[in-house]
Amino acid sequence: MANFDLLEAQIQHKRVKVPMVIDKDCCVQVIGRREIEGPANLSFVDGKFESCGERVQVELILGSRRPELLSTTIIPGKVMNTGVVYVDLVITSMTGVKLAAQTNIPILWHDVLPSPGAEPGDIVQKHDFQIEGFENVAGYCDCDNKLRLVLAVVVRYCIIVASERILRVEAAETFS
Repeated sequence: MANFDLLEAQIQHKRVKVPMVIDKDCCVQVIGRREIEGPANLSFVDGKFESCGERVQVELILGSRRPELLSTTIIPGKVMNTGVVYVDLVITSMTGVKLAAQTNIPILWHDVLPSPGAEPGDIVQKHDFQIEGFENVAGYCDCDNKLRLVLAVVVRYCIIVASERILRVEAAETFS
């Protein structure tokens, strides 16, 4: 008399791909900068902005367009991210009267993060993206005696890098 193990005959050897975290950096902070030409009636004197001889405030606020992540590229051992934040440049008098504004100015940010073990084709997940704030607007006169404004935004986000690994599963039936 022969014994047969019916369950043994049903076992399948399957290879299932699963993501395995190979690197996580919970606190990436990036500064994006952009230079633009200043308005014709604005000047920068002794470290202060003036318009028609009166002191004014020049500040950045978040624009109406949502920030965008433009690209993520992995090269061996590094993850590169590029994005854009849209800001409004607002010029107000010292009494709070809005004198001028330029809206939705794009400021690009770019970072290169070391990520040992990262390889092209790996999975990159970004989360908790936030605009932390803006640097004070700076001004200077270029070689042609034109006022240039330097705009800067500070961005923070978290990143996780995962690689697909093959997990061998011995089961009668795999779950979908």
